[in-house]
Amino acid sequence: MELTTQRLVLREYTPSDFAAVHAFASDPQTSTFVEWGPNSEQDTGEFLKFCAATAAVVPRTGHTLAITLAGNVIGSIGLTVQPRTARHGAAEAELGYTLHSDAWGRGYATEASRAIVEYGFSQLRLARITATCRPENVASAGVLRKLGMDQVGHLKNDRLIRGRWLDTLVFAIDADGASPDADSAVT
Repeated sequence: MELTTQRLVLREYTPSDFAAVHAFASDPQTSTFVEWGPNSEQDTGEFLKFCAATAAVVPRTGHTLAITLAGNVIGSIGLTVQPRTARHGAAEAELGYTLHSDAWGRGYATEASRAIVEYGFSQLRLARITATCRPENVASAGVLRKLGMDQVGHLKNDRLIRGRWLDTLVFAIDADGASPDADSAVT
């Protein structure tokens, strides 16, 4: 699977991506707002094995791709498809992404996210895509809003990260671009 944008190529990971993946996954700044990391070499190896394994599952539910700029891996993006839901029998997926801190602030997360969200709706025929971020990760919340996602929830003290209980913001967009129903929002 490969998606191309104006500046980026989103593609399957290969074993030769290890050094580039480890460069962002072991960077303490990159993992500031997420549950994982900074990665050990073993963690990074397990991540690449996980990506290869989920790419081989039929039907595929994990779509984790390398974000590349001029052939260099600068981050990761993915859609994790959830089981069919009551929303007319269609699937939902959760969007996740991370970029090496050196690539922050240049619009790459927005560009890559637009491409994979479009893929999710047009090719996977998803009913809804959700995403989460920490409230203090203002840049990520901005990316999600640029995608047309609405904040549908604020979960208090729901994630234990590095010994601290932290809040999570929940965002969503439906396939028709409409804001999710208020009765489906998470609080």
